[in-house]
Amino acid sequence: MSAFSRSKLVRGAGDAMARGGARGWGWYHRSLAKMNAPEAAAVAYDAVVPTPAQPRPRAFLDVSIGGAKAERIVVELAKDIVPQTATNFLNMCTAGFKSAALGSGSYQNSKFHNVTKGVYVVGGDVLKGDGTGGHAALEENRRYFDDENYALQFSEEGVLGMANAGLNKNASQFFISLKPLPQLNGRNVAFGKVVEGKNVLKNIEGVYCVKNKPLTDIEIVSCGVL
Repeated sequence: MSAFSRSKLVRGAGDAMARGGARGWGWYHRSLAKMNAPEAAAVAYDAVVPTPAQPRPRAFLDVSIGGAKAERIVVELAKDIVPQTATNFLNMCTAGFKSAALGSGSYQNSKFHNVTKGVYVVGGDVLKGDGTGGHAALEENRRYFDDENYALQFSEEGVLGMANAGLNKNASQFFISLKPLPQLNGRNVAFGKVVEGKNVLKNIEGVYCVKNKPLTDIEIVSCGVL
C-alpha cells in the first residue's frame, strides 16, 4: 500500500475493523507473529506503570480551534518502553521529516482531521491533511516504520496511539483516546499519554463534524519538546 486508507488508520474502534478485515485472515497472521516473536508484557498506561529510571520526555501541542487563541496539550512519551515510536513523535514536534520526493514538514500547522466523538481524535497527516498521508521522521526518505510493540494498553482517556496504514506502516499520524479502547490493544501501538490539557481534548471533541470530519479547522499552531 503506497498511500494511507482513511478508513483503516485506526482499526477496531467504532467500526470493529481488525488487521486484515473482520472476514479476512488478519487473525491468522497475528497469531503467527505472536508464535514467532516474543512480545513485551502488557502494561496499562495508568498509575500502575512503573516509574522509569529517567523521567519520560514531554512534548506540547498548541491547538487553535477556528483561529481562536491556542490552548496547550502536554503529552508524556514512554520512550523507555517504545523508544522508536516516542522518538518519531518528538522529531515530528521539532525538526520534522525530510524526503527527496515529498519535501519536509512537522506537526506545526498540521490539523486534527478526524474527530470520532467519544472514541478518539486523529491528527498528524503532515502531507495531505485529510487522513490519507503521512511521513515518519526517523530517517531521511524513510516513510514508514514497524510496529514496535504492544506493551502499553489503551486503558484510559488520553492515551496516544499510532494511526497507521497497515501492518508495520506507522508514519506521522497519531490519535488520542477519549475513553478506554481495549479493542485496540495489540492492534495499534500506544506510546504516550496526555498529562495536561484534557480540557482541550474536550473542546476538540465538541467541534461540529460531518462523518467525523471537523467543519472547523483544528490546527496545531505550535509544537515542541519541554
